[in-house]
Amino acid sequence: MAELIVDDANLVVRLTLREKVLSFHGDIRVPLSAIIRVMPDPKPWLGLRGWRMAGIAVGGTVLGTRRHGTGYDFCVVHHNLPAVRVDVASGRFSRLIVSVPEGGDPEAEAARVAAAAGITPTAPAG
Repeated sequence: MAELIVDDANLVVRLTLREKVLSFHGDIRVPLSAIIRVMPDPKPWLGLRGWRMAGIAVGGTVLGTRRHGTGYDFCVVHHNLPAVRVDVASGRFSRLIVSVPEGGDPEAEAARVAAAAGITPTAPAG
């Protein structure tokens, strides 16, 4: 399952090999300074915007790039698992939505990423 890794001054969405193949994308690197909002997302399906450009959307899984009116989002949403939503001010993607592993704590993950970005996490979406 994809991981959110803080690496120096960047947030890296580290994808598994399977996720890379199915999403038609490699790992994503975003400067921490570009992150404007981080929140746990108990219902990530509600945060999906636009339509699928590259990747898959099948069997409760959405992997890949989505295009919407103001740009692109990248999603790694698995079944009914909660996620962390990261809104970004600049770069290729304006939003990242990444499911946490089963039993994972989306609030703790969001707080960790927000702390690394020097911002306060936002209340859960939805």
